[in-house]
Amino acid sequence: MKADPVRRQAHEILISVDEGQPLDPVLARGLERTSDPRGRAFLAELVRGTLQWQGRYDHLIKHFSRRKPPTDSPTLSLLRMSLHQMLAQGSVPAYAAIHQAGELCRRRPGVRKLPFVNGLLQSVRRQVLGGDEQNELEPAEIEKRLRRLFEMPGGDRAAHLAAWQSHPEWLVRRWISNFGYEKTEAICSWNNQPVPLVFHVLHPTDPEEAAQLLGDADCPVTTGPLARTLIANKRLGRVQLEGILDRFPWLIVQDSTVQTATAWLAADPADHARVSGKPVLDMCAAPGGKTAFLASRWPGKGRIVAMDKHPERLGLLVSTIKRIEADRVDVVLANGKQAPFGPRTFGVVLLDGPCSGTGVLRHHPEGRWRLKSDVPSRNGPTLLELADNAAGLLEPGGLLMYATCSLEPEENEGVVDRLLAERPDLEPAPSSVDGQWRRIWLPGESPGDGFFAARMRKKG
Repeated sequence: MKADPVRRQAHEILISVDEGQPLDPVLARGLERTSDPRGRAFLAELVRGTLQWQGRYDHLIKHFSRRKPPTDSPTLSLLRMSLHQMLAQGSVPAYAAIHQAGELCRRRPGVRKLPFVNGLLQSVRRQVLGGDEQNELEPAEIEKRLRRLFEMPGGDRAAHLAAWQSHPEWLVRRWISNFGYEKTEAICSWNNQPVPLVFHVLHPTDPEEAAQLLGDADCPVTTGPLARTLIANKRLGRVQLEGILDRFPWLIVQDSTVQTATAWLAADPADHARVSGKPVLDMCAAPGGKTAFLASRWPGKGRIVAMDKHPERLGLLVSTIKRIEADRVDVVLANGKQAPFGPRTFGVVLLDGPCSGTGVLRHHPEGRWRLKSDVPSRNGPTLLELADNAAGLLEPGGLLMYATCSLEPEENEGVVDRLLAERPDLEPAPSSVDGQWRRIWLPGESPGDGFFAARMRKKG
């Protein structure tokens, strides 16, 4: 039996990602080369699932290696994806995964690694799966056997959680320090859950009517945790999703927590009365979900300026604005550090700043392994500069809405506290809805991803 072309393609993608290439374009090219729908689904799950559970598989590779564990990308990627098939993809028999690993190994990393690769996978099969494909163990028994292999010397709960839930140990220890063990465990577990396709139904379209139309278009949905949230009941390919969005311009793809946070930031009736008719700036706007929300919900006829510094991302923003027919939105290519506007130009500025993205790691399975421990502290000064510039663009009485998809205090509370300390013309602006002026939504507690938001007002 020759090597399966889909597995061969998955192996090459994983090697490329391990060597530093971005996942999304590399995977997209692989999917384009795979014509069979089932093959595409298998390829996507094999690649993304292997990256998601990479930490767990590396722990097993280290445990079952009789010599120093491999460090080269071809061998590591082959072992990780083979373990993923054996332990997480129930439709793949262990013997098939091991045989395919052998065929792939002959090509890369080479026949010299074949005894090591085969021996390690056979050991996992015997000790975890029972070793007999005719008498497969129940999933609960497999998990019980697996857990025994993750016991840590001295009862190090942080190291155990990092290995078992497949997260970098430094990040797990950071979160335990900031949020406690139980909340960290919930965050890690959430990051390993499947990512649903979540829609936001733009005002004034009726959500119930929207759900009916989507169902008729072969996209059945379930009502989400928010009034205008719909969750797709099945996976949609890129072409099908693009077709749905083109057909229904009142629909945008937006995580549930982002919907909650954007509504909390921007849906306060007191703000609407105070800055009615004033222009609004979305400072780092691409790909356009929050701009679309503002265009549909912000009252009055004031202009909304959507700005971003990345030309390629600006294309997505322009497409979104055209699709939803947001006539009062102007799109500007510019850097927030040198925004082409004079002081006191806007009544509202929304800054969803560039950050570490630790609140959205379930969307980017490779991101957790590329993130460095000093990134949040290095991002802090940039975010502070952007927030300070945003405040300078506000007229007296204007509202600054600051947000990140980060869980890290250096990018969130630290930036806001320092901004208020350095700008006496700013003050917290509690929402009339709940009396809070800043909030953090943690994965596992919130309806979707992690997010931070703060509301501040320019005095006068």
